Amino acid sequence: MIPFITDDDIDEVQVKTGLIFDNERRQAIKSYSDIQACPGSGKTTLIAAKLILLARNWRDESKGICVLSHTNVAKNEIIQRLEKSESGRKLLSYPHFIGTIQEFVNRFLAKPFCRSKGIAIKQIDDDACVKYIEKRLSWKTKRYLEGKPKANISDLQIRYVDGDFEKIIPGFTKHSSSDSYKCLLSIKESMIDDGIFFFREMFEYAQAYLKVNSDVILAIRSRFPLALVDEMQDTSLIQDEILNKIFLYEGSLFQRFGDADQAIFLGDDENSNSYNTSKLKVINTSHRFNSSVALLATRLSTNRISLVSTQADATCQPHTIFIVDESSRRKVLKEFAILCSSLPIDNELAFKAVGGVGKAKKDGLTLQHYFPTFDKGNSNKHFKPKKLIGYFRLAKEFKSCTSSGYKIILEGISRLLSLAGYNYLSVSDLREIIRDSKEKFSVNEKIIVILISDLNDEASWYKNSLELLRLIGLKEWETEVTDYISFSPSSPELSNEIEINNSFVEVVNDRDVVIEIDTIHSVKGETHSATLLLETKYYQYDIHQVLDNIVGLKSELPKGARKKKFMKQIYVAMTRPKYLIGITVDNSRITSTQKEAAVMNGWRIVDLTEADT
Repeated sequence: MIPFITDDDIDEVQVKTGLIFDNERRQAIKSYSDIQACPGSGKTTLIAAKLILLARNWRDESKGICVLSHTNVAKNEIIQRLEKSESGRKLLSYPHFIGTIQEFVNRFLAKPFCRSKGIAIKQIDDDACVKYIEKRLSWKTKRYLEGKPKANISDLQIRYVDGDFEKIIPGFTKHSSSDSYKCLLSIKESMIDDGIFFFREMFEYAQAYLKVNSDVILAIRSRFPLALVDEMQDTSLIQDEILNKIFLYEGSLFQRFGDADQAIFLGDDENSNSYNTSKLKVINTSHRFNSSVALLATRLSTNRISLVSTQADATCQPHTIFIVDESSRRKVLKEFAILCSSLPIDNELAFKAVGGVGKAKKDGLTLQHYFPTFDKGNSNKHFKPKKLIGYFRLAKEFKSCTSSGYKIILEGISRLLSLAGYNYLSVSDLREIIRDSKEKFSVNEKIIVILISDLNDEASWYKNSLELLRLIGLKEWETEVTDYISFSPSSPELSNEIEINNSFVEVVNDRDVVIEIDTIHSVKGETHSATLLLETKYYQYDIHQVLDNIVGLKSELPKGARKKKFMKQIYVAMTRPKYLIGITVDNSRITSTQKEAAVMNGWRIVDLTEADT
């Protein structure tokens, strides 16, 4: 029997944790209605609280709770919350399952089907598949595909259609006797023989398993009488279909969490799933941003959700629309940095500039037009020094102890702890552990001592790094840790880490103001101090297409799937900051009427085309 959660149970959690659950959140915990939770609503905290309350009274040793998410990040956030609770830790092992939708499908559907058919699976990875294909393409086939702009080698996959498997050959709509067709077909057959598959192909095998073995649905339902899904808004149509086949039935307990307004990972032809088109219970109060941000972002809600802030308003810089042209476009980061310099100093929150398109495109408008050295592959999330000293050298590039520098050091310490055998800790979790530790001041003081020391002095590094290890509780370690903390000379590649890591730095009144540049998709789920939205072009100019909504001239939704997608991306960007929103638009794409409306509805206009600044 599924444990019943009462208000008294929730009250007990509030007393123990200091959290407050209002009526909407209580209903989400007690019921199994689908929930749309706005940005900053504390959705992960709510899900974790519900799971802990269920786990406290869970008695069945053969039936469990299935908790699914769209990404590893969301999965790990839930796991980390559960690990802090004695009851929550019960859900981290059999009979329960916590994982991504991909992991669930692989384990319970795709792999069992492939084993039954004698199909070996050695690797499931899109990048590995693309490299495999590229290595085997003939010169003639490469030339053929170059002449087919819409043909993509990542589409060389199997599909389950009408009870049979078909091979999709990019660049061809039907069977062909051409050499290029034969080359691609041969590569696909070799991939299957070698057990190398795209992630999507596992869902095709899963569909086949569900069709040929109806008992598997009953078996999964019996094992998991209760299922929760996080980030439901980003599930593809095939993921949605599989989840519904298994968990959506009369009498089922199947609850989905997400935010349909933030569904930005679906393609233009996959702009809806059963969750995004459902009538959802709404949590519209946010703990992230102030009321002025809530008011502006509300205009971009495709589901017409009125955001409400729980934060006390603080005196901040005005939300600003920067007008640029080709010659002044690169000035906007400096001007935004000057605005940010007056915001409260919060080492836990970054200043970021984001856009929809990161890759350079011919005749396009991308992040590189604002910051020429931007390279998605070299972002802070991708670049990792080989040794701990490299993290400190990287952080030292920032002239003062900023949130960006401190975050880099915590990333290095997190990696150190993983090498020492500890469970993975995110930067936010590590920051929280340090904050609650009795060694808090000693650890942070030692970090500052190392930062201001000569990192080319080997003796100094060993002395300070060993002291840091002692403060964080490491007394013994293996060779792998010894190598990681060992000294290494400064590398020439570190002389320009600020650019390598896609960060713009402006010194304002002796304060380093660091603006991190990234794509909108990469910052989803983050909280910033201030966010600058840079106009980019994906077939059309994104901000221009919804500018009437941004400035308050229109309230109705734009027509067309692409414009709605732009609106959701801009909504995601505008709901990241705690204090300040900035927007950049070309002077050829904003009218005098739009400028007047913007000023009347809470925006300040700064025209960077009028004079050098």
